[in-house]
Amino acid sequence: MGTNEVYMHRAALERRTKYRSISMLILVLCIVGTLWLLPSTAMAGAPLTIEDTSFDSHEQVGHNHSTEEHTDKGVTVQQAFFYAVRLFYYFAFMLAAGLMLWSIAIPADQNDAQRKLLNKWSIAAMRALLVAVLLFVFVHVSQLMSGYDGTDPKEWLRILTDTATGQSWLALVVLSLLGFVMLRLPDSLRAIWALLLAAAESFNGHVLALPSNSIAVVLDFIHVACSALWAGGLILLLLFWRADRKEAGRFAERFMRAAWLSILLLSVSGIGMTIQLLPSWRYLIYTSWGIMLLAKAGFVLVIACCGFLLRRRIKSQKLPSGKLLKLDGLMMALVLIVASIFTYVSPMPETEPFSHHEMGESFHYTLAITPNGPGPNRISLKVWLPEQLGSPVSVRLLLRSVDHPKEKAVEAILQSDSGEDFFAFPGFTETDYVAHKVDLPYRGAWEAELLVLDQSDAVTKKIIAWRND
Repeated sequence: MGTNEVYMHRAALERRTKYRSISMLILVLCIVGTLWLLPSTAMAGAPLTIEDTSFDSHEQVGHNHSTEEHTDKGVTVQQAFFYAVRLFYYFAFMLAAGLMLWSIAIPADQNDAQRKLLNKWSIAAMRALLVAVLLFVFVHVSQLMSGYDGTDPKEWLRILTDTATGQSWLALVVLSLLGFVMLRLPDSLRAIWALLLAAAESFNGHVLALPSNSIAVVLDFIHVACSALWAGGLILLLLFWRADRKEAGRFAERFMRAAWLSILLLSVSGIGMTIQLLPSWRYLIYTSWGIMLLAKAGFVLVIACCGFLLRRRIKSQKLPSGKLLKLDGLMMALVLIVASIFTYVSPMPETEPFSHHEMGESFHYTLAITPNGPGPNRISLKVWLPEQLGSPVSVRLLLRSVDHPKEKAVEAILQSDSGEDFFAFPGFTETDYVAHKVDLPYRGAWEAELLVLDQSDAVTKKIIAWRND
């Protein structure tokens, strides 16, 4: 091949790469725009505040289970299988979507060693994905049907077609079947398939339960797509290392350039979703979800350090370190294990809402605190006074931590509220109050001091003890 022919060949490759990059950018923007608009209709009837949000997948599909059914009995064999399926699904998802995304960076020449290995592994990845998705959907719908007639095909069909979560599962099944067709199509279409797979997965998570979820779903899509790009690339690098060290060295340079951007976008989107999900940073240390998220962040930090050291070796024209690659792979496995668990665990505190009602000869009241955990809470108060006294002149509610007596009391700023009349007491006038985002900084024992000044200038004082753990 002459010099002109080589130059023209390179120019053609550069043009194709440029057009492909522009097309991928346009596609990503279209998907992001679609995700931005869809959630507002996907979750009609969503709660008005984060305190009212239910992250229970049963309630999101219209199933309500009693408290007894959720009693903690330890990890059963069924639960272990459930989370094992979730881990298998996440691994297969990241592998299949990642290989399809990275196919753009692999030479299209069928005689190229990397392309041969990629095609070989892609078929296995698609088979694993199909099995994983079918198992994933089956065990999740079966779990949602627990306590109901699990053999009723109409209820299965309703969950899969009438709920946003079920529709995302159906989309995953369809896309996993189409994946085998994509293996015969150009690399750009493979990448499109991977992005659509990420879009379907972004409708299957906690963010969909938020009162306003458009931004959160978009962030989830970015998070899932970047996760697939990073995890798929790392798995591909490990496979190259095992098959051919020379090819691993060739691929490592491409992978490291994209890995840093992926980790950056993963961090930004993850922090954004956390801000959307958690009303208070205290949930990070007072909830199982928060602790697992911190553990995941720690693993990602180790991954970033490994990536930095690997990048230094590659810049020095050295092969990647086997020990660093194995450590990177171990951290990735730990991240997937944590993700398979904490994406199903509710980010809200595992506490019971507090409700207390007391009746007296001339004074009744009801105090309710939701969700009754560390961080912001919604407090509702109902006061009944004799009709001749009418409504109270003033009402104060002071909250004190028994475990931290030196701390200043938290005062709930009460506002008038048009509450529902659950109880009607003849001869008494009901007055309703509400306080939003009352921040309780600690778990443990608390006391509420209720001070009610009536129109006769008499002050009624009540002390209510409760726990928020």
